[in-house]
Amino acid sequence: MKRLLITLLMPFAIYANDHQLQTLSYHEPSLSFQTAKAEDNWIGTVSGVIQATEEVNISAEIDSEGYLELGTGYGVMLGDYYTEAFISYGRADFFDIYDIGLFSGTALTNNIMVFGNTSHEWRKFPLFDLSDASREWKSTIGTSYSPTQFMNFAYSFSHDRQLTGSKGYYNSQDVTFTLKPKWVEPYVKYTFGQKRVSPSDRTRSDGIVELGFNLRF
Repeated sequence: MKRLLITLLMPFAIYANDHQLQTLSYHEPSLSFQTAKAEDNWIGTVSGVIQATEEVNISAEIDSEGYLELGTGYGVMLGDYYTEAFISYGRADFFDIYDIGLFSGTALTNNIMVFGNTSHEWRKFPLFDLSDASREWKSTIGTSYSPTQFMNFAYSFSHDRQLTGSKGYYNSQDVTFTLKPKWVEPYVKYTFGQKRVSPSDRTRSDGIVELGFNLRF
């Protein structure tokens, strides 16, 4: 769900009319393909979102590391702000990942939006109780700029704080450029700072390059 929030939710705010946010793009089914490189390793990911109802979406993600994630979100307009509560469950080789959080975004102008999300994540080994799981609090803020309807620039800053164990924190920044023809949207993203390439990774990598494209129907 974390990757989907950034890749799929950013474009919805481009449709603004008199500063009233329209979510036409967000409600279209989406399928995304990504490949990310950290050091000498490449990881491929396929993810998708469909709208079960006007408010409820269902998402799925699988990557070449064997990580599988299923999630759902409930989103509504609160004034000029699109706000979505979400939950997800992910299965890695040796542990499960549970995530619950909130996303919100609004259009400042016809081509500029701001967004943010925060979530609480549990990483649980099946042999232990959930209360003994590794826990993290994750937050992201960002902005998206579309000089034309055919391209988009985005920047986001993420802060991940460990709530158990060493109780440290990690910061990262993403810069993304997306081309937006009608059906296929190729993009390139570069991450500064420490971040997991796959949610199943136990350690974080520096300097991640991600290439991918989104299909919109």
